[in-house]
Amino acid sequence: MTRRTPDLAPGPQARREARAREEALAHVILLRHGEPDWYPAGLDTGVDDAGLTERGRAQADAAAQAIAAGRVDAIYASPLRRAQETAAPLARLVGIEPVTTAGLAEIGIEGVASLSQRDVDRYFIEAMRRPLTEHWNGWPKGESFHDFHSRVSNAMGEILSRHGMTASREHDFTVFEPPPRPQTLVIVAHGGTNAVLLTHLLDIRPVPWEWIRFESELAAYSIVQARPLGVRGCIWSLVDFNEVDHLRANELR
Repeated sequence: MTRRTPDLAPGPQARREARAREEALAHVILLRHGEPDWYPAGLDTGVDDAGLTERGRAQADAAAQAIAAGRVDAIYASPLRRAQETAAPLARLVGIEPVTTAGLAEIGIEGVASLSQRDVDRYFIEAMRRPLTEHWNGWPKGESFHDFHSRVSNAMGEILSRHGMTASREHDFTVFEPPPRPQTLVIVAHGGTNAVLLTHLLDIRPVPWEWIRFESELAAYSIVQARPLGVRGCIWSLVDFNEVDHLRANELR
C-alpha cells in the first residue's frame, strides 16, 4: 500500500491573508541602534552621547544587510551618535542619505552620564520602585513621559505627512491617508522611541513604561504595514516584532 504524501500547500485562507500582506500600502521599519559604548577606553564614568562598540558596528552592518534586501525609500534617524552610526551602513548600501530628526531622540535623562555603571544601575532600580503614577514624570530630573510621547508622536506624524500619510481622528480612532504609492520608511532610533512609535501607530493607549511593553533588543527591528480599512483610509498592522534572525546568523545576539 502506497503511503499518501501529505498536501502541505497553503490553502485559500492562507493565500488570501498572504496576498493582503503583500499588497500593503506602506511599511515602516523601526530599527534600534546597536550596542552603545557608554564607557569608552575603560573610563569609570560614562559619556553623554555614546557611539557604538565594535560589536555594535557589526550589529549595524548585519541589520543593514537584512533591511537592504528589501525596499527602502527613506531613512530617518535620531540625532544621537549610536543611532547615526547604526543608520550609516544601511545608508551606504541603499544609497539614501538619512534625514536626522530631533524628535526621534531617546527620552531625556539628566546627570546619568557622569555616573559609574554601578550607580547607573542603582539609579534605574530606584526609579522603577516609585509609585506607578510617578512614572509619568519620566526618569528623575529628566524629560517627562508625556513630553517624550508627544515629541516622538509629533515627529512621526510629520514624517508620515511628508510621505502622504496624514493622520485624522474619527470616533476616537486614528486613521491615515493612503500613501500615493507603496513605500518603505526606515526609522533608526532607540528602545524607548521605537516603543512609543509602536503605541502611536497602533493607536494604543500609552503607558509610561512603553520600552518594557514593546521591548526590542539592540539592533533588532520591527515592521508595521499600512493596511486599508474599507473606505476610511488605512491603519497600521504589526507584522514583525523584535526581528533578530540577522543577529543570530552572525552570532551577534
